[in-house]
Amino acid sequence: MGRLMPHRAAAPDIDAEKAVTLQTLLECIDLTALAAMPPAAARDEISTLTSEIFTFAASKLPEDARVSIALDICDELLGLGPLEPLLARDDVTDILVNGLRHCFIEAGGVLQAAPLRFSSLEHLSNICQRAAARAGRRIDEASPVCDARLADGSRINIVWPPLALDGPILTIRKFRQQPFTLHGLAELGALNEAAREILEIAVRSRCNILVTGGSGSGKTTLLNALAGCVGEGERVVTCEDAAELRLQHAHTVRLETRPANFEGFGEVGMTALIRNALRMRPDRIVVGEVR
Repeated sequence: MGRLMPHRAAAPDIDAEKAVTLQTLLECIDLTALAAMPPAAARDEISTLTSEIFTFAASKLPEDARVSIALDICDELLGLGPLEPLLARDDVTDILVNGLRHCFIEAGGVLQAAPLRFSSLEHLSNICQRAAARAGRRIDEASPVCDARLADGSRINIVWPPLALDGPILTIRKFRQQPFTLHGLAELGALNEAAREILEIAVRSRCNILVTGGSGSGKTTLLNALAGCVGEGERVVTCEDAAELRLQHAHTVRLETRPANFEGFGEVGMTALIRNALRMRPDRIVVGEVR
């Protein structure tokens, strides 16, 4: 994919070594060809080239540090940089980046500071713009708020300066790839058996159900569990601002609102989705947001 040339002597520390290695890699790699590769192949290519760079530079770093740098560079070029290890953790449900210096996660229901580091405000800004671009959105001073979802279903919200006074604010809400069922919630103690039976009867009786609660209280988790009680012979249409529901129902049609384009046209709101859903012969309509 490119030709490697010796670029520098051994760096004095890991951060400096990583920065210079990344710069060298960018000078000798074809990013267009890299983007066209399958993710696994692209990571292998980056790891191979990074190893060659270390060899040419006569790096004094130990092998484990070299492997760590190679992984960080893969995350930087193919993912969302330092956010990738947190996105890979099953126990993390929320990632909260409050500007450059303050980052938090919610893991196991507990909010805690995260060992998340961005090298500069520009680095954080690039990560935010990359996340927005992957969701087909943009974030800048002209469009300072972005609400979208990543490919894995995680919901992202970005607030950009000047609305955010301390640098870009990034919030990521992760969701279980395998949603809870009502029985699963009961086993965890979130519901008692009587509540589980009442909710199951309400769904099977085709009652209208409104799920409400504060942020992070489990509304989407409960709604997914309720949807699991819908009969297999029924047609379900979901309408959401950003698709979060993971219905395990075979006959599900998923609809998602669309914001206006750069010129301010093309917006499709929730009302339009619900109106159209009524024309799609639904047995059930699940609305993800009611404001």
